[in-house]
Amino acid sequence: MDPIDALRARVAPLRRRLPGLRRPAYTGENRCWPCTVLNAALVVALAAGLSLYSYPLAALALAGGTLLIALRGYVVPGTPRFAPKLLAPLPVEFGHAAGVPSGTLGGEASHETDPEAVVRTLVEHGVLRDEGGDLYLDESFRAAWEDRQAALRTAPDGEVATRAAAAAGGDAEARFHGDRLLVAGGRDVWLSRAVAIAETAAVETLAEWGVPERVRAPAAQPLRTFLAVCPVCGGQVRETTLQNCCGGSGSVYENPERAALACADCEAAVFVFEPDMASE
Repeated sequence: MDPIDALRARVAPLRRRLPGLRRPAYTGENRCWPCTVLNAALVVALAAGLSLYSYPLAALALAGGTLLIALRGYVVPGTPRFAPKLLAPLPVEFGHAAGVPSGTLGGEASHETDPEAVVRTLVEHGVLRDEGGDLYLDESFRAAWEDRQAALRTAPDGEVATRAAAAAGGDAEARFHGDRLLVAGGRDVWLSRAVAIAETAAVETLAEWGVPERVRAPAAQPLRTFLAVCPVCGGQVRETTLQNCCGGSGSVYENPERAALACADCEAAVFVFEPDMASE
């Protein structure tokens, strides 16, 4: 085996492990820049301190810390809970790119919950009406849901964040960074303002209708397909594509032609369809 093949053989197991090490909630388009900046500074400071005793150890610390920041967004546990507050006084805006797709309050749980079971539960509690195989949102539920969205629309960011964290459940904490909400806890996720308002109001309304708690957050995402009024400005929601709403030629989206529901007035995307969903 030549040296190149030997190197590839050593690297292959690491490459297979990388997907499991990644934290999509804090990397790529969702990268939390306060977390990145603070952790990078700490890694550099640690490497500088170690260099006084051992250059190889300092180089290892620098390389390892940089790799963790690249893959996971941060090194120090709990960074998303304190880094944004710590760096907030600085005269620098650590924001996120406009047009980044939003997550959902259901987080990973939405993939673990049987969609058919969720729909069945919503039908049983009168949230959805099944008419010959076609699903319709109950108008009484819609009215109650829209009332809550209207209240959240004008509420202070702190109140919206607190209620979103409660809707996510567990020990979640939430904080706005510009127009994006970080819900940190068992299911770390970044939400656009439109999704944060719509899903928080949905979870709270579902609770009023007696829907079991385990179903509320996973149901919030599919319920957004029934939105008729924009959670952010109250405008009308229409069918469009990412290119025609918040995407455009300079979009961060890989496929700006993906179907979406967005506000006709403020262009906030309230639901982005997966390619296979749009073709059904």
